[in-house]
Amino acid sequence: MTKRSLVLFALLLIFWIFVSGGLNFQHIAVGGLVTIAVVWFWHDLGPKLPGILHPGELLLLARCLGLLVLSIIQSNMAVAKTLLFSKPPVRPVFVMMQPPLKTNWGRILLATFITLTPGTVTVDLDPKTGEFVVHALTEETAISLFYWKMINRIGDLETYRQRRTGHVVDTSRVDDSNSSGAFSSNYRADGH
Repeated sequence: MTKRSLVLFALLLIFWIFVSGGLNFQHIAVGGLVTIAVVWFWHDLGPKLPGILHPGELLLLARCLGLLVLSIIQSNMAVAKTLLFSKPPVRPVFVMMQPPLKTNWGRILLATFITLTPGTVTVDLDPKTGEFVVHALTEETAISLFYWKMINRIGDLETYRQRRTGHVVDTSRVDDSNSSGAFSSNYRADGH
C-alpha cells in the first residue's frame, strides 16, 4: 500500500466511524473491511487524487464556502417567502448558462453549489462545452444565477491553481461573467 492509500484508508475509516454512530468492535471491523475494499477497488485512482492544498487555495476555498453558506441562508428565506406568500409567484423555469470556468473540477464545484442552494438544481452539465442546464423555482432566482458571485470566486480559485501549477492562465476572462446578451439568448421563460 502506498502512503496515499493509507491516508485514504484512514480518512474513510474515520468517516465510517462518524456515520455509523457506534464505536465498538463490530462497527470498526465492518468499517475496516469495507474501507479496505473501497481503497483496493479504487487503487488506480491514487495518482489522480489532488495533493494538499496551498494556503492561498485554502483561503479562496474558504471564501467560496462562506459565500455558499450565505447563499443557502438567503435562498432558504426566498424559497419560504415564495412558497408561503407567493412573492414572487412560483414559475419554474429551465435556464441554460455557460459560465467562464475552464476546468472540469471548477464546473463540478459550481454544479454542486447550485444544487445545494435551495430553489435551484443543476439538471445537466456538458463536460465538453461547459454548458449548464439549471432548473429554478422562480424567474427571479434564474436571473440571479447569471450574476452569482460564486462563479467569479471559483474562477479565481481556478486561476490561482493554474498559476501555482505552472499552467497557462487564460486572462481573457471578464469579471462580470454574465452579460445581458448571453442571458436573453439562453433564458427560457416558458417553464419547460
